Amino acid sequence: MSAIFGAGIGLGLCMMLWSWRGHRERAVDLAVSRFRVDPKHLAVCDKDVRAVAVERLLMAVVGFALPVSMFVVTAMFGTPLPLGGCVIVAVVAAVVGFHVPVWQLRDRARTARRDFRTSLSAYLDLVAILLAGGAGIETALVAAARVGDGPSFASVARCLDIARAARRSPWDVLAEHGERIGVDELPQLASTIRLGGEHGARMTASLVAKAESMRAKQMAEVEARANSATERMGLPMVVLFLGFLVLLGYPAMHMISAGFGG
Repeated sequence: MSAIFGAGIGLGLCMMLWSWRGHRERAVDLAVSRFRVDPKHLAVCDKDVRAVAVERLLMAVVGFALPVSMFVVTAMFGTPLPLGGCVIVAVVAAVVGFHVPVWQLRDRARTARRDFRTSLSAYLDLVAILLAGGAGIETALVAAARVGDGPSFASVARCLDIARAARRSPWDVLAEHGERIGVDELPQLASTIRLGGEHGARMTASLVAKAESMRAKQMAEVEARANSATERMGLPMVVLFLGFLVLLGYPAMHMISAGFGG
């Protein structure tokens, strides 16, 4: 019995260590992903990695220089700030400034993908209308891309031009572009177009359904962001209410404490 009990304890410890190790590895991967430059973010924002590197260095230098300059200015007037505190603040500001462009790039990439999905749903409607009117698949793709404006339609049109110049199928180029910018809906659209282009399947209804599902998903995301913003707005209200209570209660508490002291 003791041997079975000991084996159970050992197995439980092994499982705990294994789960902790997996959690630690996932945490490390998440931290690295938050501080590194993702190539998909660069692609969807149409930015160069060298430009981001220059921004990171510039922000780091500015973050380091501000506390140092404040120390120099205060020292010139005879009331210098604590040197150790200025050095710590300068180092922290330099580290934060070095990562700020990465965080900004991630936010811009999230916005760019959301805009791309919105434009893609409209693009699908245009393609479906042209297909219903009797146009061919490639003709409908090119014509729909030429109708709209904006970066999303321009990128789709550029992919179609590349496919035509390289004598490749447009759905393959669209799928590669979707994987490069991190928009999963574009490879899915390319698979639907490939089915219609290679096997002659009628895909007007499927494109309309795809556009409707994308719009429904976008509406759900908008509602989720609105609910999150509403929840965040509740915290400042609670803090203001607590501050109001403290403002009302402080004179009474002061009078009571003064009365007991007297």
